[in-house]
Amino acid sequence: MVSVQIGFAQTDITPPVDSEMPGSFRKRFATGVHDPLHATACVLAEGERSLVFVSVDALSVKASLVRQVRSTLSTRLGIPPQNILIAATHTHSGGPIANVFESEADPTYCAFVVEQIVNAVVKAWENRVEGKVGVGVGHENRLAFNRRFVMRNGCHQTHPGKGNPDILRPAGPTDPDVGVLAAQDTKGRWLGCLVNFACHCTVMGGTEFSADYPFYLAATLRKVFGEQFLTVFLPGACGDVTQVANMLPREPEFGETWAWRIGTRLGGEVVKTVALMDFTDSAPLQAVQSQVRLARRRVPDSMLEEARRLLATEGVPDVERLYARELVLLAEEVQREPFLEAEVQVLAVGRSAFVAICGELFCQFGLDIKRASPFPTTFVVTCANGMVGYLPTPEAFQGGGYEVRLARSSQLMPDAGNQLVGEAIQLLQSLWVPPVPSPPVVRTPPWDVGASPPELTGLTS
Repeated sequence: MVSVQIGFAQTDITPPVDSEMPGSFRKRFATGVHDPLHATACVLAEGERSLVFVSVDALSVKASLVRQVRSTLSTRLGIPPQNILIAATHTHSGGPIANVFESEADPTYCAFVVEQIVNAVVKAWENRVEGKVGVGVGHENRLAFNRRFVMRNGCHQTHPGKGNPDILRPAGPTDPDVGVLAAQDTKGRWLGCLVNFACHCTVMGGTEFSADYPFYLAATLRKVFGEQFLTVFLPGACGDVTQVANMLPREPEFGETWAWRIGTRLGGEVVKTVALMDFTDSAPLQAVQSQVRLARRRVPDSMLEEARRLLATEGVPDVERLYARELVLLAEEVQREPFLEAEVQVLAVGRSAFVAICGELFCQFGLDIKRASPFPTTFVVTCANGMVGYLPTPEAFQGGGYEVRLARSSQLMPDAGNQLVGEAIQLLQSLWVPPVPSPPVVRTPPWDVGASPPELTGLTS
């Protein structure tokens, strides 16, 4: 039986102050650093096969950036590209890595992030030691809430406001699973973990760089498991899920205090989950990947004409003007490239599987993948290996709301989510699910519990 080798490492990707911070409608520049941004890597190796998991404290990662990282690592370490998963934590307080609304990616910063991701993976590779892994799923249902609601007029509205009397009910579910893969060396020394949870990183706000609540999650786990313990945060299917409890009459869930509350409580659930884990020194590793061709939505001529007319007039730069600009830019992009290639990836570690989707997948889709998976434990990872924008359900397209409004952030046909989910399920079903391991033999003494053991006879000196 081949033992698993595990390595973790982390590099700093904090941009210079004054850099752009994507994640808002308007162009925004950083005025400081609340906490550093990182690329955190975990390498798992068993025999000749290796898997790589990387979390990047950023709003998203470009597919071109992922290709560069994979190509370099394939050359330097011999790891196949399809075995490397790179996910953005989706912090809305990260560096200039995305083209969204008024924000533009900085090529110099993107090149720096590529270099730092590679450095993190190489260090994790060099840090490999023989160890054991455990997988478990905790439960936390008081941190994340669906942000879309069915209103009295029958339409769906995103963030209608706390206490809005026109709210009827949430328009979608949440996923309370806290997925954890934890690792320790053969002497029981803690190495690090992967954490999968479905909630937007939109808590911190402001104009300082921040990893958002995953920063406090990682800090909590270091206090318990040691300063050497690293956390790879992988966002779940949270395209329509945030920390905002629109139906609870309490203070708005934003800022440092709430980031600490959410990260700390989530960390507590991770600790509880790890405490009940069974660990194994053998975990078969598998990887499979495919590309799905997705059609982009064409901007109707009437909408495009109205957008150009609005932009040609003087006026306050409001949301309508922002969307008008989006329509013009999207129309140009669709003219050049009417279809996008979207990656679906599955990495399996023993009897658990990680499904990576390159967009903001709605929560219901994540639940659908988990329920259809042949693996006993399945984690859905979004904002991974690229970014194609929002992936709403067909019901959401019918209801309306921010996530389905035509823009570069919501550019695909309504069937895109179903296509990716179907492909993910096929990939899961193409893999081998290892059998349940035999439980260890527990030998009990041949006398009654509580009685003294019989005298040992027949011993010679």
